[in-house]
Amino acid sequence: MGIAAIANDYLTEPFNYGVGKESTTTVGETINFGQKLQAETEKKCPYSFLAKDGIIQYNGVIFGCDYKQNAITLGNMYEKNKVLKIALPSGGSLHVNIDNFDDLAKAASMFTPEDLNAIMRAIHEYNHCTRKRMEIEEEKTETAEEAAAESETPDAEKEPEVDETNLIAQISAFRMELFNKLINNETEIKIQIGSQEMSIKEWDKLMNSIDKELEAIYEALLDKEEKKSEKEQEERIRKLFEERNAEKEQYI
Repeated sequence: MGIAAIANDYLTEPFNYGVGKESTTTVGETINFGQKLQAETEKKCPYSFLAKDGIIQYNGVIFGCDYKQNAITLGNMYEKNKVLKIALPSGGSLHVNIDNFDDLAKAASMFTPEDLNAIMRAIHEYNHCTRKRMEIEEEKTETAEEAAAESETPDAEKEPEVDETNLIAQISAFRMELFNKLINNETEIKIQIGSQEMSIKEWDKLMNSIDKELEAIYEALLDKEEKKSEKEQEERIRKLFEERNAEKEQYI
């Protein structure tokens, strides 16, 4: 309600007409008008010069005027846990629902540079704190899940308990097997070759076969060299005879 409206209400108060009575203005009515005038004058909110009937419309974005808190509001103010309150250097404050940050960006040009810097800084701090809180919550969740996983480890993954009776039986069987090998002279040393094991006898047999193959190859090479030498010698002798025969024919 504007000041002119308040004055109009005051001036159009109903007069009391009666027999022998005259309408007069009382002291109480004068005080009431003064209080209304003062209350209307003291209404404050940021950017109130843009307001009409307590509403600011700017670039399709609608702000509400909260005169009690000297603030302008954007979004649902009933979701208290989502309302970010930002003090404005120009005076008053901006209360914005975090779901309406995109709308706030559309009306950025409405604010003074100082107020806009304060708004951007507050939103940045809010986003930073939100990320940190989410990281902490994720770490807590992962820690809880790991603890639960460890507590629910299947029995198959636990270390098996030692069965003394079974262990004694295995040792006894190994002793008996070793005893039989000693009697039958079968306790040969095994040599690990790649993924196989070979006894000394098997190793010697393998080496002997390799040696024989190498000897056969060597003898074949010698035989080849000997034949080559014999052929070359025969060729030289043949040429020598041909040269002698050619000389004799020259003298005849």
